[in-house]
Amino acid sequence: MNLNVSLSYPPVVQISLQKIDAIIYADLVIDVLDGSDIIPVACLSLVMSGTGSVQITGNNLASHLKMDDFTLSLKWSKIGTLHMFLIQPVMWTLIETVFLPYVNAHIGIGFPLPIISEFTLQNAEIITSDSRITVCSDVTYYESFDSTQVYTS
Repeated sequence: MNLNVSLSYPPVVQISLQKIDAIIYADLVIDVLDGSDIIPVACLSLVMSGTGSVQITGNNLASHLKMDDFTLSLKWSKIGTLHMFLIQPVMWTLIETVFLPYVNAHIGIGFPLPIISEFTLQNAEIITSDSRITVCSDVTYYESFDSTQVYTS
């Protein structure tokens, strides 16, 4: 069996004071493998809404996601009626216990901010408002020591 997830619409992202809200619309197509044939047998429509927060970690922009709501509906099926009221709690649990911790582990490390080498952020602060993320910070210069260079007097 294969599970193919694709976005059915662009995500809706809204940035407001101290948080970022997002709604993701996706389709999950379930394929059955029959020898070398791949047969699509059902498509589920997923709507996930969540909240994220961002912070500065070193010179990286890091974040954390939390799922607020999740709905699942049957879009089409070649194998009969699927009982969504049984499948939805299982999917919610998988997302909460497997998918989100995996994603949060990676985005918690953060993405490097475009900073000139030998500079580092100090006392950084993030301001989210009016559909913007603004990073305010002091910048510190440090000269890196090149251990291959020999000094003589």
